[in-house]
Amino acid sequence: MELTIRHIGADEYGEAKRVWNICFPEDASGYSDYYFARRTMAEYVLAAFYEGKMIAALHAIPYPIMLGGGTKNCVMIAGVATLPEYRHHMAAARLITACHAEQKQKGTAAAILKPDVNFYAQFGYIPFAWHDEYRLPWIDAGIPAPIHETTAEEMLKIYSAFSADYIGMMARTEQDMEIYLEGARRLGEYAYSDGKAYALLNETDYGADIYELAGADTAGLLSSLAEEFGALTFRLPRDTIPSLPAMRTGEIMFSMICPLNEDILLENTGAQTTEELASGEYGRVCTLEFC
Repeated sequence: MELTIRHIGADEYGEAKRVWNICFPEDASGYSDYYFARRTMAEYVLAAFYEGKMIAALHAIPYPIMLGGGTKNCVMIAGVATLPEYRHHMAAARLITACHAEQKQKGTAAAILKPDVNFYAQFGYIPFAWHDEYRLPWIDAGIPAPIHETTAEEMLKIYSAFSADYIGMMARTEQDMEIYLEGARRLGEYAYSDGKAYALLNETDYGADIYELAGADTAGLLSSLAEEFGALTFRLPRDTIPSLPAMRTGEIMFSMICPLNEDILLENTGAQTTEELASGEYGRVCTLEFC
């Protein structure tokens, strides 16, 4: 199959969204509207065309990470998708290879993505950040703290202090936080804080799932949320000791990384290879972003 790989034009942005909705039908009821309005742009989309038709796409979104005492320009790879009838013709592989070549030429330090080990390892991705998963029923919660709906300004303050203990976290801005809050509101989710920590969460049949938790002291917030929703599931950076008697239920590989300009990525980190960097020997690794 002869494919054309190129960036889309502004007039093709709607077609890229249509491809996304076909490939990720669970997003078509609302999330893709938010994602294409606030999280991505036409200039970030690389697409594969067959006989003039867009059959696959990939989003390479700027993703600056804090590393080596500074900020490294990276990209978050998201939305790698091929229309069902055109799969198994190497469209996704061609897109990833083309994206890597382009970003390497630009001087981008690395590409980061949500894991799919069996597929992405062949392109040079290795495990980067791991999270431990926990469950907290309300009966095991501690003393609740007064909580309130958080703001972008408060989230950034908490996040900035929290991220100082890790390497590899996104260098966020207040605008980033506004975008995350907008996403939560659009999807009927919640964003709470007690002033020491914040949580982004959605209600489930068994309580609530916290998909982002940040703060040096999370006990009061988690206790209040367990009391409010009945039970919680949440994740902490690997080897973090929880402040409450929550039950550890497993671990997940939260992100993978592919060095594109490894000398830039490793500068001032002390590590000699990306594998060393990801091992945690030169600082605990954490990422929080879902695409």
